Amino acid sequence: MRNYVGLKVKGFKFDKEHYPGFVDEMYDYIDKVGTIAYQGERVIRIKFEDGRDWNYPIELIKNHIIFKTMTYSELKILYYALDDCKDNVKCAIDSINYGYVSIEDFENDCYFKDEDTYYSSDEWVTTNQGDVISMDNAFYCEGIDEWVHYDDTVTAYEGNRENRYSRRYLERNSDYALFEGEYYDDDALDRHDVVWCEDIEEYRYRDDAYWSEDRDCWVSEYPQEEYIRGYHNGSYQSIDFSLKPKYRIGYEIEKEDENVRNSIEISDFESATNHKWRKERDGSLNDCSGYELISPTFELNIPKIFKHIEENEQLVAHINADISYSCGGHIHLSEKGLNGNELFNKVKGYTPLFYALYYGRVNKTYAKGKSNRDLENENEKYQAIKIHHDRIEFRIISAVPNVKTLKWRTKLLKSILDNPTDDVHQAYFNVDTKFTKLLKETYSDERLKELKQRFINFTKEFENIDINN
Repeated sequence: MRNYVGLKVKGFKFDKEHYPGFVDEMYDYIDKVGTIAYQGERVIRIKFEDGRDWNYPIELIKNHIIFKTMTYSELKILYYALDDCKDNVKCAIDSINYGYVSIEDFENDCYFKDEDTYYSSDEWVTTNQGDVISMDNAFYCEGIDEWVHYDDTVTAYEGNRENRYSRRYLERNSDYALFEGEYYDDDALDRHDVVWCEDIEEYRYRDDAYWSEDRDCWVSEYPQEEYIRGYHNGSYQSIDFSLKPKYRIGYEIEKEDENVRNSIEISDFESATNHKWRKERDGSLNDCSGYELISPTFELNIPKIFKHIEENEQLVAHINADISYSCGGHIHLSEKGLNGNELFNKVKGYTPLFYALYYGRVNKTYAKGKSNRDLENENEKYQAIKIHHDRIEFRIISAVPNVKTLKWRTKLLKSILDNPTDDVHQAYFNVDTKFTKLLKETYSDERLKELKQRFINFTKEFENIDINN
């Protein structure tokens, strides 16, 4: 459909057969000049000089457009550009009146013709499908050296870069792999931890796959074991203690303890935990001794969470089991009514506190420390605090040695939620005042002093803010 917006037009009478919108006041605007201000599928809105505007049926509008009267010098330019062909000049005048091309385009030889219409080469292009479209809706695909509809393009990841190409170009190019609707070259697959699973002939994230020593390749299913499930082999569960929970919390507890791991068969463990907890393989842990406990998503009620845990001997044994440097203790946090970005922005003043608490993990690839801005904008999988659509995940938190430590960390997160701030100065003030009693449950006076200094140092390193000033 042609774009009529901006063209001059005269008001006119139309009947209900075309559009049931004519009213008596519109008689005063018949043959008055106005400008087309809006174009929809069925109607055009004409705004008149007195400020009033009315809707008219789009199917009749072309009969009432006020076409530009060509001057002799303009006609001379057209006849010269079009080799004195009268029919072509007529098509050119119509094209000018409809806004597809200008006299200046003909004067500068900056035009092209499609059927009976001329177009400005600066504003219109012909796609690889032969369609003439506005350059605003077009994309030049270097892969095929042609213009395409922007809607027909897709993101391609190339190493650490993102580019767009024609979807047809990528579909036919064997250098790119399709994964979850987007395309990757080999370097990008590796950077995004995506691997090819031979057994299903599909790509998967590395965390959702298993390396088979026997087959020397990645596969989708981990061999069924007696004591643990395969990675993410099960559904997430939840436990609420009230009708309207405001906060929710979930734990990932990694362990390397062969005796505890093999102390109970997986079906018995699941039965003992009422099928609310998962005990599964994790690729970062030792194959013989490692396991990861996935808690249900709890309503954040500390006494009731730990009553649930402490009254279950299997949970206590598995949480108190041995750990290694390979283990971590991620915690997920959410708030009703907020998405992940909103919750992160609410508490991001405390990011340096987590760096200070778990400073040994700040520079690790699996929990990389960043500024708050980079945590939000880059949002990589393996950064210190990962922002999900409905929650935030504290990946920086180290291994859980026992139930007591897990409870203390839960109290700390509850204190942060009770004293939220996006300002690192205010967060440091809270740590130095409101959090002192809780911190002293774990830290001596000397170690607490060192913790606060690390808070100051990490704030300077990542936020370029001097707390002392």
